[in-house]
Amino acid sequence: MLCWLILNLQSRKSLATITLRTFDDDLQNNNSAVDMTKIGCTQTKTLSVGKLVHAHINETGFVPNIYLWNTLVNLYAKCGNPIDARRVFDQMPTRDVFSWTVMISIYARHGIPLEAVKLFYQMEPCGIQPNQFTFASVLPACAKLGDLKQGTRIHHDVIKCGFESDVIVANALLNMYAKCGFIEKARNVFDKMPKRDEVSWNAMIAGYAQNGLVHEARKLFDKMQEPGVVSWTAIIAGYTQIGDGVEAIKLFREMKLAGVKPDSKTFASVLPACANSAALEQGREIHYEIIQRGFQSDLFVANALVDMYAKCGSTETACDVFNKMPTRDAVSWNAMIAGYAQNGRVDDALKLFCKMPQRHKISWNTMIAGYVQNGRLDEALKLFQEIPDADVVSWTTMISGYTKNGRSADALKMFTQMQQSGIKPNLKTFASVLPACANLGALEVGTEIHEEIMRKRFQCDVVVNNALIDMYAKCGSIEKAQSLFNQMHQPNIVSWTTIIAGYAMHGYGKKALELFEQMQHSGMNPDEVTFVCVLAACCHAGLVEEGRYYFHHMCQYYHITPTMEHYGCMVDLLGRAGCLDEAQDFINRMPIKPDATVWGCLLSACRIHNNVDLAERMAEHLFELDPENSAPYVVLSNIYAAAGRSDDILRVRKNMKHYTVKKMPGCSWIEVNKELHAFVVGDMLQSQAHQIYMDLQQLSWPVKAATYVPNATFMLHDVDEWKYQTLCHQGKTGLIESLLNAS
Repeated sequence: MLCWLILNLQSRKSLATITLRTFDDDLQNNNSAVDMTKIGCTQTKTLSVGKLVHAHINETGFVPNIYLWNTLVNLYAKCGNPIDARRVFDQMPTRDVFSWTVMISIYARHGIPLEAVKLFYQMEPCGIQPNQFTFASVLPACAKLGDLKQGTRIHHDVIKCGFESDVIVANALLNMYAKCGFIEKARNVFDKMPKRDEVSWNAMIAGYAQNGLVHEARKLFDKMQEPGVVSWTAIIAGYTQIGDGVEAIKLFREMKLAGVKPDSKTFASVLPACANSAALEQGREIHYEIIQRGFQSDLFVANALVDMYAKCGSTETACDVFNKMPTRDAVSWNAMIAGYAQNGRVDDALKLFCKMPQRHKISWNTMIAGYVQNGRLDEALKLFQEIPDADVVSWTTMISGYTKNGRSADALKMFTQMQQSGIKPNLKTFASVLPACANLGALEVGTEIHEEIMRKRFQCDVVVNNALIDMYAKCGSIEKAQSLFNQMHQPNIVSWTTIIAGYAMHGYGKKALELFEQMQHSGMNPDEVTFVCVLAACCHAGLVEEGRYYFHHMCQYYHITPTMEHYGCMVDLLGRAGCLDEAQDFINRMPIKPDATVWGCLLSACRIHNNVDLAERMAEHLFELDPENSAPYVVLSNIYAAAGRSDDILRVRKNMKHYTVKKMPGCSWIEVNKELHAFVVGDMLQSQAHQIYMDLQQLSWPVKAATYVPNATFMLHDVDEWKYQTLCHQGKTGLIESLLNAS
C-alpha cells in the first residue's frame, strides 16, 4: 500500500508525511516497508523525500541491512547526487558487488571517470569480485578518459572472470576501444562476439565513423538487415564529420524512405551537413520537418538550426530561430555570434556578445575569431587583452589571425608571449605558427619550434608534419623537407602537394613531376591544388610541353575544371617561354573572365621579352580592373625604361599621381640570433643603420673596382645610379646586419 501511494501521489509534502507516519509503524516489525519506500523514492526521483526518510533512519538509530544500504546508494545515484551516494557508501559496514557497481556507475555517468576506475581497483583487495554489470560500468569510464592502458588491463580481467562472451560487456569493450582510437581491436571484439544485438552494430558503426573510417562504417551499415534510427544517425553523422554533406543528406532521405523516423539526434547530425554544403533549401525542408515532428524546442536541434542558417548566409533566419528558442545555452549564443561574424556583421556580433547573461571563455574566443575572420586584428587584440584568463584557443586564434592576414612577425611575437605566459601550445598552435616562420624565412625559429614539437611528441600529427615540410621548403631547406616527408607513414593529399610545391619553388621541376607520378602510383588522386603546384613546377623549370600535357591531363583524365590559378600558371609558362601569341590566344579562349593575375603574368612576360605593344594592352586591362594597384604601373615603367622611352615613363607617373597610386616600399626580413629584423628601402631607423651603410659602401668600392656592373636595364631613368647600386637595396642592408652580428 505504501509503495502505491509513493508512486501515485503528486504532492511531495503529502508523500513525505505519509511516508514518515507509515515508517514509524513498520520500522519495528520489518524492513519491507522501509525498502519499498526507498524504491518508491528512487523511481519517482523525489530526492528530498528520500533524504527525509534517510534522516529519520539515522534519528531512530535503526541499523539497515545491506539491501537497504544499497537502496539508499541507488537513490542518490538515480537522482544524480554522487557526493551523498559516496557518503552512504563509505558508511556501509559491509558492501556487496551491487554496492560497488552502483557507485562506479554513478561516477562514470556523472563526469567523474577517474574516480570510477580508482574505485574499481579497490574492489578486489576488499574481497569483492566484479560481475558483468561492474565491467559494463567501469569500461565507459576508461572510454571517457581515453585511457587505453587501463581499458586493456580491465579487458584482461573480463577474460579472467569469463565475461568476454557477455553481450553487455562486449559492447562496453567495443565502445571503449573505439573511443580510445584503437579501432582494429574494437573490430576484433565485434567479430568474436557469439551474439550481437543492435547496440553492438551501432557501437561498431559509430566507432568507425568517429575515427574517420566512414567507408568501413558504411560497409558494416549495409550489412544490417533493418537498421534502426541509431544506426542511421551514426552513419549520417560520420559523413557529416568527414565533410561529405551531400552523402549525409542523401542518407537522411533514404532513411525516411525506409520508414525510419528521425529523432532529435538525427536532425542535429544532418543539419551540419546542410551547413557545410551550403545546402540552404535542403536545410529549410528539414527545418519544416522538425516543426512537424515537434523538435523545434530541442536545444541541440535549435542550436544546429542557428548554425546551419548562419553558415548558409541566412543570418536573419538564424536570428529568428535564436530569438524563438525557449532556452539557450552558451552554444546557442556562440553560434549566433559566429554567424554574424562569418557574414561580415561583426558589430552585430559584438552587440550580442555584450548582451550575454554570462560570458564563457568560448564566447570570448568566438568573438575574437569573428574579428580575425574579418581582418580587424587590432580590435581582436584589444578584446584578447580583456579576457580574464586567455587559454590556448585564445592565443592560437590570435596567432592564426596574424599569420593569415600577412602579419607573420606579429604571429611569432604572439607565440613567444604565449610561451612566456605559461600557456602550452597544442597541435593547432604549431600548425598556425609554422606558416609564419615559412612566410618570413625564419629557419632558425622554425627549427626551434620543430624541436619543441618533437619533445611534445606531436611529430606524428599529419597537419603539423605538413606545416613543417612547408616551412623547411620555404626557408630553403628542401632536403629537410624531403626527409620529413619520407618519414611520414601515411602522407595525405596535402603532404604530397606541399613537397611538390617545395621542389617547384626551388626550380626543381623534374623532381616535382617525379613526385607527382609517385603520388599517382601510390593510389592518391591529385586535386586542383596539386595541379596548380605541378603547373608551377613546369613554369619555373621552363617545361612547356610537360605543362601543356598536365593541363590537358587534369581536364580530360581527372575531370577537374580549371580555376583562375591554373589559367594563370599556363599563361605564365607560355609567357616565360616566349610564346606570347599563344599565351594571348589562351587567354582569349578562357571560359571565364581573366583576372588581374592572368593579365599580370602576360605583362611580366612582355617585360622579359621586351614586347612594348603587347605590354601596353595588358596594362590597360590591369588599369581597368584595379587602377590603384601600383604593380602594373611599375612594370610598364620598367618596360619603357628598357626601351628608352622616357616620355612614356613620365606619362605613367602622371597617371599614378592622378589616381593617387602609391608604390609600397620593398621589405626584406633577416633572422639574427633568433630575432627577426625588417629592412625597407632607405631605412635609417635600424639601431645599426649608420654602421651598416658605411660597411655597404666600403664593400661596394672593391666590387666596382673589379669591373662588376649590375644589370640596370630596368632602372628608372632619373634614379641616381650609385644610389641604386648600393645605398637603397634593402636586401643588401639586411645582409650587412647579419655579418655584423655573426658570432
